[in-house]
Amino acid sequence: MNKKVKRNSKDYKARRFFKCSVVLLVMMTTLSIASSLFIKNINNSLTMQIEDLNKEAEVLKTQNDQLNIEISNLASKERVYEIATAAGLKQNQTDLSSVVRGE
Repeated sequence: MNKKVKRNSKDYKARRFFKCSVVLLVMMTTLSIASSLFIKNINNSLTMQIEDLNKEAEVLKTQNDQLNIEISNLASKERVYEIATAAGLKQNQTDLSSVVRGE
């Protein structure tokens, strides 16, 4: 009879270990799936933010190009000579590239 008690005790411990192992496996699987979904959600959010920033950068590059064109138009010699002539100034030298304070 003593052998039966020992056998039952071993069976009980084995079943208990198996049940604990199954519960732990289910918990770890659930946590793994949940963390995977959480990380995927964060990854998608960051990808969308990167796309938005890239679009904004493209818009800013286009605006910068437009402003550079406008600056070069405003700084052209012909425009400066036209404004100077309209203001009553005269051009002394044809190839003058700088303005010097004079008489």
